[in-house]
Amino acid sequence: MYTDSYPKLLDGVSKTVGEPLSKKITSSKILLVGAGGIGCELLKILALTGFTNVEVIDLDTIDVSNLNRQFLFRRHHVGMPKCVVACEAALAMSPMSRDELKYVPHHGNVCDNSKFNVQYVSSFDLVLNALDNVNARRRVNRLCLAASVPLVEAGTTGYLGQVTVIDKASNVECYECQAKPTQKVYPICTIRSTPSMPVHTIVWAEELYKLLFNPKVEDSMLFEDQSGDEKSTYMEQILNLRAMMCKSDNDFTMNDIRQAIGNVLIALYTTEIEKQIGMDRFKTALKVPTSILSESIQQITMDENLLAPSSRENYSQTDVLSKEDCIAEAASCLMEAALLWSSGSTLLPEFDKDDVLAMRLVTCTSNLRSYVFGIEPIQSYYSAKGIAGNIIPAIATTNAIVAGLQILQAFHILRDQIEGKAGDLKKSCRYTYCLRDKTRKGYYLLPTFLPDPNPKCFVCKNAVINLTLNTTNWTLEMLLRRVLKKELGFMEPSITIGSSIIYEEGEDIGDDEYTVMLQKKLADLPAGGVKHGVVIRVEDFTQDLEVDICFHHQSEWEPKDGEDALAEEEELFTIGGDKPAVAQSTLSTKGEEENEEEGEDGSDIELVCSDEAIILDNDNNNGSLKRAFGDSENACGFEGANKKTK
Repeated sequence: MYTDSYPKLLDGVSKTVGEPLSKKITSSKILLVGAGGIGCELLKILALTGFTNVEVIDLDTIDVSNLNRQFLFRRHHVGMPKCVVACEAALAMSPMSRDELKYVPHHGNVCDNSKFNVQYVSSFDLVLNALDNVNARRRVNRLCLAASVPLVEAGTTGYLGQVTVIDKASNVECYECQAKPTQKVYPICTIRSTPSMPVHTIVWAEELYKLLFNPKVEDSMLFEDQSGDEKSTYMEQILNLRAMMCKSDNDFTMNDIRQAIGNVLIALYTTEIEKQIGMDRFKTALKVPTSILSESIQQITMDENLLAPSSRENYSQTDVLSKEDCIAEAASCLMEAALLWSSGSTLLPEFDKDDVLAMRLVTCTSNLRSYVFGIEPIQSYYSAKGIAGNIIPAIATTNAIVAGLQILQAFHILRDQIEGKAGDLKKSCRYTYCLRDKTRKGYYLLPTFLPDPNPKCFVCKNAVINLTLNTTNWTLEMLLRRVLKKELGFMEPSITIGSSIIYEEGEDIGDDEYTVMLQKKLADLPAGGVKHGVVIRVEDFTQDLEVDICFHHQSEWEPKDGEDALAEEEELFTIGGDKPAVAQSTLSTKGEEENEEEGEDGSDIELVCSDEAIILDNDNNNGSLKRAFGDSENACGFEGANKKTK
């Protein structure tokens, strides 16, 4: 024991790790990004192992759906910032004196450069990630590389998980060294609060289907207990419609059904949204949602001659419906369901994408939510069916295991800092997989050596990016929006061609200084323009990032086998040429075993309720593992096409 005031509850930690590391633990300054499933577990362990100086960044507020796996939260915390409540819980849990503790919450977006920049991150001894989306992960990865601060990264999907260490000085793989699998895994931990992708709204709509038709209404993620202190805005209307549907004596009129359906839609898309806006739930969101006017819903749902848009003569499953048509389609689906149910016909209790009525209802109700939150693109029946799939529930135990592995890696990092080996983490840290099925030796945890960086990574190795697009059609605005910011993650890019500055962003740059450039075609830009073979330099001082992009002009695009012809208005491009295969870990080397994992249904799409994912290669029966911290975005090399909604 190195001090008389050291709590007895920490004796075990001190005896296990030794006095020098115990001192380092209490004096270290830790940054935790994310206070969700993994973040709560991390905060609990940090408090109980003696860490005294921790700052937590998180964007979200607590939702009732979080309570089954984020154990620092209680029902009366619903609506409060996760980071604030989690820090209070950690303070109450720590055996250290309150005077010695400093747990600071930051309710905000880690991508906010005015608060969370390189200088801010450089003040910490290490960073722990517990995030659920690619953009935030890329941001933290770049900040840590620029600040030369070790980052312990982690993610889970169901029973699967993984933990790794990213450190510039140790010359190991960074988050963006490997391509992320496209259209494979989607996080749903923000579905009820701040959806940002079409898949979020589709999963929400699947849960709405369950809330409407499942015999156990409480099984839906959208279920809200009416006995709670805070009254639900939509449960009464949902239960009323369910009760009306269940009646077999036809003790209701068609007008009663239409009224009940209208009440449900108003509660979901008007009352609930306005309530959340009034609670400042979206004050940190990039887009504030806009509720649908109740008068519009009432007018459409009460129309006695209402015809489902999908029943029109010229309707196609590839059509994208307007907001009004989605309201009409939702009302028609619920009317059909009510008539079927009341007549004794059986409705599927769970969503099935092969059931036409269920898929129609999910498509239109998800699109209405997309209209509310300004999410693009709006989906057709055909495209929504392609996204819909199985939801893998979050497993609290996996979150706890992965968080524990992160803390163990943190111990290794801090010990190396004490011993002056801070730039040699390859020897002490490991990339660890948490497996659902044990290996032939009976192991559920499989550690491997930290991978070397990808020499083609533009983030940690400053590699040149090859970008193919139509330089005569693309404007500078399209390049900034579609590629530099969305796909490559630049926050405030500056663009130069040769020695000429073409575009700049930043606090000192006027809003209209480069406006005239935005609508210019790339080939028509100053300094000779961007044409085939031209290399531009893009810098982002907020992330200490500089990259060269070599342009390749392509005017004609051929559809791949099985794809429809490409429309002229599509913004087509490829980064790095052909889509790269996701790097596979060589787990069959001496002393290590392969994970013989078989996919549940061979589906290419997994909808994940988790803080990230590990993906198993179901396409090849070789049991190899894919590193996949991220959602559906691909950070390094891939094809992209953004269809404009008509």
